[in-house]
Amino acid sequence: MAFFRRSTKINVVYKNGVKDRISPALLDTLIDSRQVAQFERSDGWAKVGLDPIRGMGGIDYEGSERRLI
Repeated sequence: MAFFRRSTKINVVYKNGVKDRISPALLDTLIDSRQVAQFERSDGWAKVGLDPIRGMGGIDYEGSERRLI
């Protein structure tokens, strides 16, 4: 029996409307360079500039890193 790993790619929509699947490590760079309009989270789509995004203000998190890189 073959075991399949769940994809670690993130669905994104660029500002020009193009859809893509990217690695999680690339997401912060694309958000910082203002190329991404929205990306998919486990609870739905997040719109950059409208929805809260980790690292974009708020209280600084001082715990250990939990993201897969």
